[in-house]
Amino acid sequence: MNLKNYPMIITGVTCLIIGIAIGWVLDNSGAKKTDIKWKFGDNELNLNLEQDLNNVSAMLEKIFSEDFSKRGTVAWLKTHQNLYEPGDVDIASKIAELNYKDPVSVKLRDVSAQRTGPWAYQMDTVKIGVPSKISQPNTGFANVCENGEFFTKHLILYSMDESNSIEVKGTGKYACPKGLTKYPDIQLNAADAERLLGTANFSKYEQGIALIKVE
Repeated sequence: MNLKNYPMIITGVTCLIIGIAIGWVLDNSGAKKTDIKWKFGDNELNLNLEQDLNNVSAMLEKIFSEDFSKRGTVAWLKTHQNLYEPGDVDIASKIAELNYKDPVSVKLRDVSAQRTGPWAYQMDTVKIGVPSKISQPNTGFANVCENGEFFTKHLILYSMDESNSIEVKGTGKYACPKGLTKYPDIQLNAADAERLLGTANFSKYEQGIALIKVE
């Protein structure tokens, strides 16, 4: 749904909530109740106050059963109640406002220290190459794609069977145009390549496993 429609949807949810509140008051006063119809474009949500006010769970399920009313309700909760879905990127800025000693802050640091969730180790299969001698990095260093995730990172590289490993720093860079597959992800010094893969005599590239090491 287009974000520009959110203000209108939020207004609609506000009206819906007001309507439900009025229905609740009428119910408790013994007055006659009626149905509420929430229309947005070609979408329509019908709530039967006679039934739905007596079953809050069913009413909420109905609201969240339609994509447009679900999105509108979530947007309303975010705007008016400061409640966010876990997948909402805006929650990151709210987390950044937390106090260091806040229980959520403590828990997030624990999750980070345990390397789980967003901080879990990610091991990727990569293409490793050895450039011409004049372009080779020094031992302990690597050339990497300038638009890739390894630039400036401390890397642990493994052979595919994980029997050998080396550590390098991605300090050099080269262009890797998107859509082209002839470029390796990482270029090594010949000595490092031989320590890792058992040989440096390959014309194109060999596969290995890369892990970004957290400093």
